[in-house]
Parts: sequence; C-alpha cells; structure tokens
Amino acid sequence: MNKRRWRLVIFAAIILIIAFTMQFQEKNKEAAISAILDQAAQIDSIELFKGEQSIIRLTGENAATNHEKYPLSHVRNLSKKERAIFEEKPAYRIVYNIKDKPLYEVDILKVAISSELSEELQQMVFRVGDQQYLIYWAKEKKALEQSTSTQLLLEQYGK
Repeated sequence: MNKRRWRLVIFAAIILIIAFTMQFQEKNKEAAISAILDQAAQIDSIELFKGEQSIIRLTGENAATNHEKYPLSHVRNLSKKERAIFEEKPAYRIVYNIKDKPLYEVDILKVAISSELSEELQQMVFRVGDQQYLIYWAKEKKALEQSTSTQLLLEQYGK
C-alpha cells in the first residue's frame, strides 16, 4: 500500500509539472502575439534575407510602407505533416525591427508539393512570379496570412 501511495504522489507531481509547463508556454505565446500587435506601428526597419545574406534593409518611409498593416491577422498552427509540404530551408527570412532590435521574424517557405495543400493553406499561400510561398513564424510554429506587403516586398527585392 505504501508503494502505491508513493507512485500516486509521483504521478500527481508529474501531471502538475506538465500542466504548469503547458500553461506557461501558452502565456508566452499570447505575450509574444500581444507584443507584436501592440508595437507593430513602431516598426522602423525591415531586413530581407536570402539564406544568411541580407538582400536589403528598409528604413524610415520604406519600412513603413512595406510592413504589414495588420500583422498576425490569421494565425494557424502548422503540423509536421503540413510543414513537409514546403521546402526544408526557408527561401527568405524577414526581420521586423524597432530601433535595431528584432520585434519578430518570419520565414518565407517555398511550396514544394502544391497538390498536398489543404484548402485553408491554399488561402494562406501567395504567389511571386510562378512560385508559391507561405509566411511561417518559426519560433511559434505557426503559418501566417499577411501576404499583401510581404508579397510586394518579395516582388521588388527578392530576386
């Protein structure tokens, strides 16, 4: 009986630790999204990367016209299976900065298997030339639908 009680206490402790960790992670995600939404208007520079190489850094008025007006308007989890539809390495990476400190960054994933896209993902994908891309918030493993300004940015500078 004593062993059974100890097992029960250990099991309950493990469950509590898991619940606390999950709640903490959810709060961090909500805080990250809230910070981005609250500070989006203050973005003063945008940097576009292809691999590790910076293609262009937009500041001032150029940054203001090329950042998303409504960032994170549609956020969706991207499962491992769905992530496999896209190329493994991002085609581009965009970093949004406030006073030279990153607010957030997104990866631009190129579609590898377009026939596998679900209807919802098809609505989130955008075209640049003959290629299809998806905006992916790698830190949170979420797909974003914010393609208008991002699409224009890639059309202008992403060659």
